[in-house]
Amino acid sequence: EGNTRGGMGVLAALNLERHPALLCSIYTFGKAAGCHGAVIVSSKIVVEYLINYARPFVYSTALPPHSLTTIHCAYETMMGSIGERRRTHTFRLVRLFRDLCYRKVAGDSKDSESFLLPSPSPIQSVLVSGNERCIRIAQELQWAGFDVHPIRSPTVPKGMERIRIILHAHNTTEDVTLLVNTLADLLQEDETGGEGSIVKNNANIHTSNLGKSEDNHRKNTNLIMSRL
Repeated sequence: EGNTRGGMGVLAALNLERHPALLCSIYTFGKAAGCHGAVIVSSKIVVEYLINYARPFVYSTALPPHSLTTIHCAYETMMGSIGERRRTHTFRLVRLFRDLCYRKVAGDSKDSESFLLPSPSPIQSVLVSGNERCIRIAQELQWAGFDVHPIRSPTVPKGMERIRIILHAHNTTEDVTLLVNTLADLLQEDETGGEGSIVKNNANIHTSNLGKSEDNHRKNTNLIMSRL
């Protein structure tokens, strides 16, 4: 089991941290903590075994003091009131994103899971089959100021190409609403075979809050960030 939130993330919410089948827990200090390194938490027997036989550990060096201070400060934030507030806001955005996708994109389709992959986390995936189509839709979203990226086959199975979207605590409900509305317009335009870019054809709608120049809005309005 891997966890970056120190008992405050998705695994804790699913009550999996103390599952009897787990051999150990790995807490990484990259990504969420913004540093580097990791610790393994387990029974005394497992810890003693790793200390004596885990070659990567035996031949590695200790973290420098500034890294330990960074990790300590990060955990104070993540496990305090600030972290709790940010998590609550982020998961509220997740629920909003999925609800809007079901209503505005999936519509009356009962097979909504074929469009939006199930995920309780801030990492969401919208299926857009076909490499060329997936790239085209992602590029239109990028042009509109959303930092999302296509995940293409053969990285994923053919026909399961997707756009990966990551929601963050700094995003707003307006950001999420604009993203879903833009995505719905693009997919509808794609299905009807309309000519041109839906974002460019409706520039007064989609770029009103994104700055006057393409360079400016690419630098300043990365509303939704996605990283592999």
